[in-house]
Amino acid sequence: MDNFLSATEELLADGVEPAGVAAIFSGEPPDITVLRERVAERWGPFSRLRWMLPTEESRLRRRRWTVLDRFDPRQQVVVGDDVELEALLGDLMIQPLVGDVPPWRLHLVRQPSRDGFALVLIAHHAVLDMESSKILFSHLLDGPKPRARTRTGATPESSSVRQTAMSTLRNVLVGGRSLPVADVDTEPELACASVDARQLRAVRSALPGEGVTPTEVLLAGAAGAVRSVFGRPNDWPGKPGELYAVVPKNRRTWQNAQELGNVLSGVRIQLPAAADRPEDRLAACRGALTSGRADSVDGAARLLDAALRLGPWALRAATTLLTSPNFASVQCTALRWAPGAWAFGGAPLRRVVAMPDIPAPGTISFSLVGYADALSLSVVSNTVPGHARMLADAVTREIALLADLAEPAAARSEPDS
Repeated sequence: MDNFLSATEELLADGVEPAGVAAIFSGEPPDITVLRERVAERWGPFSRLRWMLPTEESRLRRRRWTVLDRFDPRQQVVVGDDVELEALLGDLMIQPLVGDVPPWRLHLVRQPSRDGFALVLIAHHAVLDMESSKILFSHLLDGPKPRARTRTGATPESSSVRQTAMSTLRNVLVGGRSLPVADVDTEPELACASVDARQLRAVRSALPGEGVTPTEVLLAGAAGAVRSVFGRPNDWPGKPGELYAVVPKNRRTWQNAQELGNVLSGVRIQLPAAADRPEDRLAACRGALTSGRADSVDGAARLLDAALRLGPWALRAATTLLTSPNFASVQCTALRWAPGAWAFGGAPLRRVVAMPDIPAPGTISFSLVGYADALSLSVVSNTVPGHARMLADAVTREIALLADLAEPAAARSEPDS
């Protein structure tokens, strides 16, 4: 390998905020020595976990990863603070991964609740994405045997890089609306909530025809939450326009399904916060990711790749456009955990909670992770103090309201006995 940072890695490398997931188990926590031995055994073969970010900065030349011979589990696997999980994730979210070791940590938290423990994997977002966390946990835990890792294959391209990059650039230049947030220094905040799995299933079948995906339910919930917290978009100050959301898309194929790294792109869609009724917002979100209203799945990634060919300076210019609140004020990620009865040393996995990376100032990130019938919502707000909790509560209310509206429709569709 040439060890060059990819375009996505280059744009993320200068940030300091980590991202990750927390896996919550029932039962007694493992001994830290036992955990370190298992991590060394099962994660040792992953070369990505031995990569170090470059320390030098260059506006003219591409940078390379530094690859160590091994990682030290005593430094990478640590005992976390025994505090409530939301508070712990909020603290870890704003702590940079400093030091002369690979930028990831696995925290053993012995008492995040009364009846269990947690393993919290955090990493610099240039090193690992959320899908990588899922891959690593599937190797660390006891459960279904992970599929064998394969050599990375090229992602199939449905159109030329030039065509897709230019199409995405045109869309980037069509600015959207920013959230009505005062131009003051803000501190990012995280809030977590549980989502009722029965309600989500009801919402997914609420509309006639093809079912609604969890991502589309989250988009509709986010649209309702934005409206609830910030008011009607028509009443916002500034010029009118569309409010946009970005949905990260996994670019892995069957050829490289077990590849670690940040193998993501993004799709930008209109967020229907102006629609008055929850069912109208849900209808507007259904099919949004597969319709002509959305950017190509690989569009953003190809735009960044094209910019990097010109040089790091061009990449930074493209990044400024793509991370602006005018481009997208909201990010929505829905992740389904690998099915199966997962456990660590006899302690069953019962819930997975996301710790998204911090969005740009003036923006919001919503993440929904499902494992079995446990659904966990995480909201990171970089807007106004207190908004994260308000937005998380508003999403759960929106889903509950949509589920209530779905019940009469389901009853009407049932045949008479």
